Order: sequence, then structure tokens, then C-alpha cells
Amino acid sequence: MDIFRLIRTGEGERVEFKESLSDVKGIMETICAFLNSRGGYIIVGVDDSGHVKGIDIGRGTIPRLVGMIRDAIEPQVIPQIEVTEIHGRKIIVIKVDKGIDKPYLYKGIAFKRVGASNQRISREELERIILEKYKPRLSAEDNPVDATLSDISESIINRFVHVAENTRHVRLTYSSKEDFLRRMRLIRDSTLTLASILLFSENPQPYVPYAVVKCGRFKDPLYPVLEREITGNLFDQVELTLSFIRENISYRSYINENGVRVEKYEIPLGAIREAIVNAVVHRDYSIPSPIYVKIFDDRIEVINPGKLPDPLTPEDLKREHQSILRNPKIGNVMFLYGYIEKWGTGTNKMIKLCIEEGLREPDFIEQGNFFKVILYRKELSEIHGKIMELLKSRRMTSSEVAKHLGVSERTARKYLKELFDRKLVRRVRIGKSIYYFT
Repeated sequence: MDIFRLIRTGEGERVEFKESLSDVKGIMETICAFLNSRGGYIIVGVDDSGHVKGIDIGRGTIPRLVGMIRDAIEPQVIPQIEVTEIHGRKIIVIKVDKGIDKPYLYKGIAFKRVGASNQRISREELERIILEKYKPRLSAEDNPVDATLSDISESIINRFVHVAENTRHVRLTYSSKEDFLRRMRLIRDSTLTLASILLFSENPQPYVPYAVVKCGRFKDPLYPVLEREITGNLFDQVELTLSFIRENISYRSYINENGVRVEKYEIPLGAIREAIVNAVVHRDYSIPSPIYVKIFDDRIEVINPGKLPDPLTPEDLKREHQSILRNPKIGNVMFLYGYIEKWGTGTNKMIKLCIEEGLREPDFIEQGNFFKVILYRKELSEIHGKIMELLKSRRMTSSEVAKHLGVSERTARKYLKELFDRKLVRRVRIGKSIYYFT
């Protein structure tokens, strides 16, 4: 813990300043909010502006504070409390970890942290937190569906078994479709489960219409210039979504030392695939919302319903972490199929692949009840940016672009081709001239 950095950063989602211990209500509400959110630090002896005032600490100060916290918060917690000195002035640092037994209450009220303030948790959100707490018993993948064995595809099962035997070297024997599903734990009380339909039906959407991927290419956040809805089973969704992205980002091809033609995409396909697989495997299928894939000029966003399972945080995904499966049966099938190489390594692989290509490290973000992965494209040069601005207003030829920029037409054509390859500009031939536009 770098106390100087925390104070310099100022109050925010994970830091709260208190000038003294007299604001008991504010301290307890903040502890409650941190427990129900992502954890944080309460620094006592620092005013709202970040000036260190210091406080008087007697022999019984810390024991009394521990007792107040223990008695005030339900369920009971005992946070880490440390006394330190800055410029000869004593301060108290209360470290609150993200709670693992949510919801936490102070005087019967649950609080959450929003920016630098504490807010009451609504009844609807409180119900969601309680449902999330008992998710192992209520996993949506185990929900029964009104389907029959005729909805299960023998050919998909055969393909899966063939791939699993070659990828994982496991021999899967079964006597019938029903026997196969039972062995994979995809039948519950003689009824097909949601997971069985999502994985092994040609068309699961009649039973779960929101289990689709909505893909789009955007010039601004609101209006896509291209849209596609990906349906089918989860294997189809992974491959077709990957195909959509490949069609809408740039690549270069070359012949390697073995004489084989290789296509190298601007964002490593391995990182993109990991993001898609994670969204399909880890999404919350109890939330009636699709997965969204949005391609912007500078990034790709993959957004799935469902926050990270407790106690995982977005920061955990950037280091070695335990794999916590929301949908273990779907996860097991995807592992056997080879989509998951090793539990708990997918996000680390994304980071490694992007950094190796000189790209910005991916971001992992929780927004409301959704989880977002952002994969960044290569940054545009200043000249690229100027051309994009020019083409927003009207179509232009390469010679017109060259004249506006004060460069040769050959240079203008080079930059225009790079933008065209990245699907950032389009072109049309009118007569003998080629016009570029966004």
C-alpha cells in the first residue's frame, strides 16, 4: 500500500478521506459501500482536499474503532487497520477488501460505492445480489427447457466427440444421444437443460431467443454502419463472430519460410477468440440480453451480460487468478473442444498476445450488470487523423487529399490505402476517378 499515492490520487471509487473519527456514520456507510463494491481505503486524519491534518490516537482508539465496526456492519467484518505517520502527523488507514458475503448492511441499509459517494442499493439490485450469492444452486445453464431429443443434433455431437478426442485425447463413449447428454450432465430429472440446447442444437433460439451475438461496425457509439446478428449454437456463435471481426479489421499476408501463405491481423486472432469464448462461456444466461461485439475505429468491445463472479475483480484478470465458472457444464464442453486451453489463463493470454504485437494492453471493465473486454487497434498517425477529418465532409480523390495536406499524391495514396485496409474509409470509382469517403 502506497499511502502517499492514495492521498495524491484523491477521493474516488476506492478512496475516502475523513478528517476525524467523529463522523462515525460516514465511516460505517463507507465501509459498507466498499464491502458491497470493490473494496477500498478510508484514510482518517486527511481532509477532503487531501491535506494531512493528523489525529490524536490514544491507547484505546483502535480497539474502540474495531469494536464499532464489528457491531455496526452485518454480516460481521473486521477490516485491516493501520496507524502511520506523515510529516510527524498520525493518520489511520482502514483497508476494506471486497466483501465475499454480500450484501452487507449498516443499520439495515445496504450501500454501494459510486464514484466518490456512497449510495443506497435499490431493492431490485439487492435482490440481484442475493440471487448472485446463491448462484451455484441457481445456475441458469441447468434450467429445464421444453425441448426433446429431436432438438439435439447427432452431427454436432459427432463433431464434438471427434474434436475432443483429437484435442484432449479423451475417449467419449455413448450409446445414444440421451446417454451422451447424461454423461455430460446435460440432462436434469429426465429433462433437457438450457446448456444442452445451447451446445448441441442446430437452432437453440426458439428456446432462448436472447442467446445471440449482435455485431456491429461503428463510426460513432450510437449508429452502426454495418450490423449482423449471430445465431445458432455456441460453437457457431464463436466461429461466426470471429469471421465477422476478421471481415472488418485489416490484415497483411505474406509467405513464410515454409512457403505457406500467412495472414496476420492487426489484432491477434488468438486474443479476439479468447474474448469471444470468454463472453459465450461466462455470460449470465439468466439475463435476457445478447452479447454485443462493437468494432470502432480504434478498438473492439466485447460485452456480455453478467458481472464477474465473486470475489474476482477486473484487476484480478491481469494477473494469475483462480478460474471461477458461472457455467461449469458449458465451460467443460468448451474445454474439451479446445476453446479453453487452461483454466484461468484466457485474459492473461489476451494481454500477452496484444503486448507482443505492440498494442495497448486490453481493458476489463464492469459496467452495471455487464462485463466488457476492450481490445485496442493500432493508433493512427496524425496524417491518418487529418485525412479522416477531411473525408467526413465530402468525397475526395487522392490528388485532392494530397493538395489539402501539402504532400505528394503518392504519399496520399499510401495513407489512403492504409485507412482502406483498416476498413476506416471506403472508395468508389466514378468515371476514371476513385473517390474516398468515410
